[in-house]
Amino acid sequence: MGVLALLLLCAVAIPARASEDVVLLLDNSAGMRNVAARFQTVRAARDFVDHQAPGTRVALVAFAATPTVLLPLTADDARGRAQLRAALRRLDYRDANPDVTAGVRQALYELVMNGKNDAGKSIVVISADEGSAQRAADRDQTRWLTQSLVPAAIFNRVRVFSIVPSAKADAFALRPVAMNTGGAYYAPANAAELAEALQQVRTTLELPLAAGAPPLPPNLKLSATATGPNGIPQPGNFATPLTQRSPPPSRMRWLWLVLVIAVLVAAAGIYAAWNTRSLRRPRKPQAPPAPAGEGPRAVLYDISNPNDIRRFELGERATLLGRVAGYDPEVQYILVKEKTVGRCHAVIERRGHSFWLMDQGSINGTFVNNERINADRALKHGDIVAIHRHEFEFMIPDYFESESTVVGARETATT
Repeated sequence: MGVLALLLLCAVAIPARASEDVVLLLDNSAGMRNVAARFQTVRAARDFVDHQAPGTRVALVAFAATPTVLLPLTADDARGRAQLRAALRRLDYRDANPDVTAGVRQALYELVMNGKNDAGKSIVVISADEGSAQRAADRDQTRWLTQSLVPAAIFNRVRVFSIVPSAKADAFALRPVAMNTGGAYYAPANAAELAEALQQVRTTLELPLAAGAPPLPPNLKLSATATGPNGIPQPGNFATPLTQRSPPPSRMRWLWLVLVIAVLVAAAGIYAAWNTRSLRRPRKPQAPPAPAGEGPRAVLYDISNPNDIRRFELGERATLLGRVAGYDPEVQYILVKEKTVGRCHAVIERRGHSFWLMDQGSINGTFVNNERINADRALKHGDIVAIHRHEFEFMIPDYFESESTVVGARETATT
């Protein structure tokens, strides 16, 4: 019973690693050209990938002045190895001044954003950049690596293995990254030692990953509430976006609130534009109005309320039927206080010797004798004009005389 409990405890403390995501970070600067040829780094990198355990995915990132992802995380199978060989042929060793900090950041970004959650994550750096404690640029680079990228790597459980193929290299920038992330640092003196170093890295990657995270560097301090399950630091305590894969919930709520407000403002603007379009002045007549004193007279009777029939004279001025009055002295306004009537619903204007009715783009429509009009309509004596359900009767007074009946005696025929 005690042996079984001990085995279960070990299984919990040291979970098996199902797969591994590895980023091979290679120096592609001009200073690496002779070193790459002498140490046969391309061949060593190819052999390193060819002998990975099943379930491994490999990415290839080259760095010089700027980093470049030559191959994203790809399954280490026959097809993936062919893609890796093609990517390795793109190394040209032309740029100067390698920026190892930018390279590590790019490799870390590839693992954090594209790596599997249940996979182990490692970066294997091969660089000829020696660095020096006397150079201010190297000191700044090391400070940035230690204070920003190392905490991000620790939080995301990424190990960094640094390989500097030079017997005199002190790897001022890369050594602390490897030491603080649970990786290892190698300084091979020849091609054989480089191959041996990669073999040791490969063996380490095949071992089960211990629970928890490597300890933070002594110069980094975390608050008392900055530790999560298994002692893993929480992301908000590191000043780097790599430790946060998505905005916090409170920030997401604010983003949704801003989005909803923007939609409401846009809807209000569309509604206002739709309603204010009716405030425009009535359309100009297609034919010039008749001179003063010429043309027929017309009357419009509001017959919607039989107990209060209103009478409106129609003449030279255009007559606007709608819910809102304007201030144009050249327009006669007939107001209808109904919500189904538009602000500027319809217009009647005289053209020559006839009166024409025009709908002004109303929503509920303008009707003549119960027929909705879609174009300008000439009005006839006795027409019933309706703006939605509010009715008017169009009359021409001159027709009253012509339509009246004359009473007279019938003559008696004589024979």
